[in-house]
Amino acid sequence: MVLTVSPRLLETLDEEERSQPRFPRSVQAIYLRPLKRQAYYGLPCCDLQLRSYSIRNLEFFADFALRAAYYLKLPAAGPVPLPRITETWTVPRSSFIHKKSKENFRRITLRRLLQIQDGHPETVEIWLAFLRKHAYYGIGMKANVWEHEKLGVGKSMDVNLENLKQVIEPKWAHFGRKKNLDTSEKVMEMLESTRFRKTTDGPLSGIRFHFHLENYCLHSTLSTGPDSVIFSGIQPTGLPHLGNYFGALQQWVKLQDSVAPKSKLYFSIVDLHAITSRQDPQALRRWKVEALATLLAAGLDPKKCTIFFQSDVPAHSELMWILSCNTSMGYLSRMTQWKSKLALPDGASPIDGNSRSKLKLGLFSYPVLQAADILVHGATHVPVGEDQVQHLEFTRECARNFNSAYSPILQEPQVVLSQARRVMSLKSPLQKMSKSHEDPLSRIILTDSPDEIRKKVKHALTDSISGISYNSVQRPGVANLLEILSCFDKEEQSCESLAKEHQRLTLRGFKDLVSDSIIDNLSLIRIKYQRLTKSDQMGTLKSISQAGAHEARLNAEKTMLRVREAIGL
Repeated sequence: MVLTVSPRLLETLDEEERSQPRFPRSVQAIYLRPLKRQAYYGLPCCDLQLRSYSIRNLEFFADFALRAAYYLKLPAAGPVPLPRITETWTVPRSSFIHKKSKENFRRITLRRLLQIQDGHPETVEIWLAFLRKHAYYGIGMKANVWEHEKLGVGKSMDVNLENLKQVIEPKWAHFGRKKNLDTSEKVMEMLESTRFRKTTDGPLSGIRFHFHLENYCLHSTLSTGPDSVIFSGIQPTGLPHLGNYFGALQQWVKLQDSVAPKSKLYFSIVDLHAITSRQDPQALRRWKVEALATLLAAGLDPKKCTIFFQSDVPAHSELMWILSCNTSMGYLSRMTQWKSKLALPDGASPIDGNSRSKLKLGLFSYPVLQAADILVHGATHVPVGEDQVQHLEFTRECARNFNSAYSPILQEPQVVLSQARRVMSLKSPLQKMSKSHEDPLSRIILTDSPDEIRKKVKHALTDSISGISYNSVQRPGVANLLEILSCFDKEEQSCESLAKEHQRLTLRGFKDLVSDSIIDNLSLIRIKYQRLTKSDQMGTLKSISQAGAHEARLNAEKTMLRVREAIGL
């Protein structure tokens, strides 16, 4: 007696067996009744809806799915006929629209519903996976699956949420602030795998991957040889603030005192970059002198490094033009610097209406000049923050393009990532400290007096929670002050340790502690700066800048002689 016949089995039957009629559903249900398992609780676990244009295929697969559920001992019910879905449309058969030229079409979708109750969720998943694997031709499936827990599951979910917060919050606190080198190592492992290479031999064989983990290192792991050349720069757009000090100046001083004796260090005041936005001439001259005095006051020694103004070395602009002739507009349009300066979205294009009216060529080609600054001195290492990594990758690309087109002359620099924490604004702790912020109380200038520092820290935005704790998500203002205190701590304690040490302090007492720490550490810089900016010291600053410019011109000319010869100038 045959209840359901599969297509494969149908081929093996003779004509007499094929002609045997199929039993009605009611008769089949009688034979399937011993296999059926009754639901005890009646909790719905899965509703499976089958759809097809063919009633034969639909009935066959519904029977197949029901038997599979019985085999897994799932309490299954159905198949229940659902209302048909009827679709009609009219298509004209010619360009002349009249009644006889139209052709009407009609499509009917048949549906059946299978219900599983009191089934284990994993067993239901196995059942659905089995049906997907053996899906019959012309059958569509749609399943709604429910999972049920014991009473009181809400309390356990609250406990799990708190445990999850303790794991996530420390990582979320530093999201976007520091580079995860573990991820880079995993990416490199994938790119260098044999399977990836075999896969990319096809349509991806023309793509070049220029990401190399050895091109990145942290400042604490920097190892320089006797022929190493380190270059970095700072814009003269006002006196440096605390963020500039931790992110650049303090790192430069550490490099100066830790590199190999024969290594060369070039620190430039990049005044040509400053004029990408229009500046007042008198203010720019004053800022240049103030920037030079600040670098010396911060601890840079002209006997150990070369300090110069960018505009005093014409080779920077000359190499910038040569590199511009080999740089694509498409690459520059993907850079983020000009978009952030003009407050444009990431997907903005230089040919858009908004961009075209605001964008100047100097700002658009800013990365090319930055690449020339680095390459003209043959820099092997460039200390930067994470926001400048994209520009360093562009510099390496410029060097590769030139070396490929002419000859291997330009040195591809290695990126030295600073481990310094990003200092946030005192008034808006979710934004980084900036010179362009409209409120002067949002930043601490290196030359601020003790009274000014106390006033700014006193007015720093915090919260109303008592005690001191480090949580950059819930308490960003307090976390910012803890990070400043950690950067000045002589024992290099973490923010968590300092928070635990001062947890019983009031916010007022804690702000006084942070103020005292800032005043003590910046007092020597302020005194040196005031002494250097006296009128009788202007000659000293001028002689230092001239000596640095002379040394920088000699070094840059070595590179330019080879570049000019390579391109035929």
